[in-house]
Amino acid sequence: MKAWSGEAGTAKRLAVSAVAGAAAVSLLGACSMATHQQAAAVVNGHVISLSDVEQTTQQLQAANLDFSEQIVVTALIAAPLLHQTVEASGSWKPDATYASVVNAMPDATDTTKEFVSAVALLQSAQMTQQDVAQYRKDLKQAKISVNPRFGTLQPSNEGPVYFTLGQSTPNWIKPTDQAK
Repeated sequence: MKAWSGEAGTAKRLAVSAVAGAAAVSLLGACSMATHQQAAAVVNGHVISLSDVEQTTQQLQAANLDFSEQIVVTALIAAPLLHQTVEASGSWKPDATYASVVNAMPDATDTTKEFVSAVALLQSAQMTQQDVAQYRKDLKQAKISVNPRFGTLQPSNEGPVYFTLGQSTPNWIKPTDQAK
């Protein structure tokens, strides 16, 4: 009698399949978890890696543009939502500001170019009221997670990105003038 035949064989095959399946899920989950642990942020499934943030910050500083990693992460979170909005409306295309900054960094990565594009768009003040309304709607619906190293995403009513990254104040901490 074969070891893999009959009811005992079926049970063994199921057990082996279950173990193999569980191992595969664990490995894939670990890969995904490792990717997210190496992420500065994730916007609607798009991972912004810590290494991309660090490299972008270094490239900007090498071009004498002093932006912190916190600002880089903020702009990279907003960038896909901003670009989606202006592409749909046609209200902004990369301009001379964008071109001059990118030309100052001949080895600029795609992430650095995305950062520069988002900042140039925001500084251009060419987003219409409809663009801003659509961006804010998209921002509200977006699934965004931020690496705790950069704090938490705090919605804001002030532009240009309508959110900040930082430490949230726990609701049990009261300003000293309100404490009784």
